[in-house]
Amino acid sequence: MRSVEVETHCHTNVSKHAYSTILENVRYAAEIGLKGICITDHGPELFDGAPPYYFSNLNLVSKEMYGVRIYKGAEASIMDKNGRIDLSGKALTRSLEWVIASIHLPEFEKDDFASVTSAYLHVMENPYVDVIGHCGRGDWLFDREKVLKKAKETGKIIEINEHSFDSGDESAHRCYEIARRCKALEIPVVISSDAHFSGAIGGYRRAQTLLEEIAYPEKWILNLDFSRFDAYIEARRQRLKKEPVFT
Repeated sequence: MRSVEVETHCHTNVSKHAYSTILENVRYAAEIGLKGICITDHGPELFDGAPPYYFSNLNLVSKEMYGVRIYKGAEASIMDKNGRIDLSGKALTRSLEWVIASIHLPEFEKDDFASVTSAYLHVMENPYVDVIGHCGRGDWLFDREKVLKKAKETGKIIEINEHSFDSGDESAHRCYEIARRCKALEIPVVISSDAHFSGAIGGYRRAQTLLEEIAYPEKWILNLDFSRFDAYIEARRQRLKKEPVFT
C-alpha cells in the first residue's frame, strides 16, 4: 500500500492532554513528507476541549506552511443518543473544513448498546459531520450492521484509528470486523494517528497493516492521496453552501 499523504486526526496543546502546538505539528508533518494535516482538537464539552471561539477563529491559521496544506477541523463529541455534537453555529458551519464525530466518556455507559447505536445513527444525519471517529475502540458496543449501512447511505467516512489498537486484542478484532464490513459495503475510510504529540503524527502502522491484510482497495482510503482528499474538501465546501447554520 502506498503511504498516507494526509494526517486526518491530530491534537494540539489546546486540548489539554496533548503536548504540541499547531506549528510544531505542521513542521513535523513536513519533515516526514506529509502533504496535508487536519488539526482536530476536542470540542468544548469534553473535559479538556477548546472553547467555541477557538474553532470560530481557526481561519486565522495559515492555509499552508512548510509546503503542508493545513485543514481546519475538530473532533466533536457526540453528547447523547439523539446525535447532538458539542459544536454548532459559526464554528461548525463557517470555519471548519473537516469534522470528526466521536464518542467519549462519560456521556455513554459502556454497556448502553441501544443508546450508542442511536447516537451513531442520528449523528450521521448531520451534514457537517464527515467521519465517525474511533468506533472500533472497545469501550462502546453498537449495532455494527445498522451503523455501517447508515454510513453508506449518508456518505460518511469511517476512521481506522491507530489508538484503537492500544485497547487490546478485543478492540483490534473489532477494528478488523468494521474494516472488513466497510470493504464489503464500499465505504470510504481514513487512516489516522490520533496523535497527541507532534512526534506521533504519521504513526499508523497497525491501522495501515490491517487494511493491507484485508486488501482494502486504495481508491476507498481517502487520505492515501492528497489530491483525492483535497477534492473531497472542496466538494464538501460547495455542498454545504446551501445548508442552514446550526445554532
